[in-house]
Amino acid sequence: PLDLANPDLSRVWRFELRMGSRQLRNRWEMRSWSDLDAMIGDAYAEFCQKLRYCIVSADRNRARWPVHELWRLVTGQIDSAMSDLRSGVLPDTVKTVNREAHKRKLDILILGLILARLAMEEESDEDSAQFMKRHATVIGALSREHPIPESERLQKAKERHLFR
Repeated sequence: PLDLANPDLSRVWRFELRMGSRQLRNRWEMRSWSDLDAMIGDAYAEFCQKLRYCIVSADRNRARWPVHELWRLVTGQIDSAMSDLRSGVLPDTVKTVNREAHKRKLDILILGLILARLAMEEESDEDSAQFMKRHATVIGALSREHPIPESERLQKAKERHLFR
């Protein structure tokens, strides 16, 4: 109980754990309310593992400082309060799956464009595989003739399709 006459026995501690948009969007790939509901518990669990409130000791190695009991209470509360908001999926797994799905989507788009281009050939008895091989040289020449160097265009594409 709080005793305002004795502040040493009546301290109130407040712990605030904040994550910004970079942490939520880039690290955890949370982009919607449903993503937040599914993974915020995982994000806070990782947060509590990477951060700790310790009891200062004479040991020069901070890694050996004991964890303060208040921090154990805070992390325990977070763990129990957010257990329903955990999926168990790690951010790297989410990024890998999203990246692979994006690559597959681009491959499907490329295939559709190649088939559309082949369909425009009026007199062609070659199959799509032959057309792709032949047309790769045409696309290479177009890329070399482009006014913006390929290295610049590739760098822009890397930045656009970056999965951090």
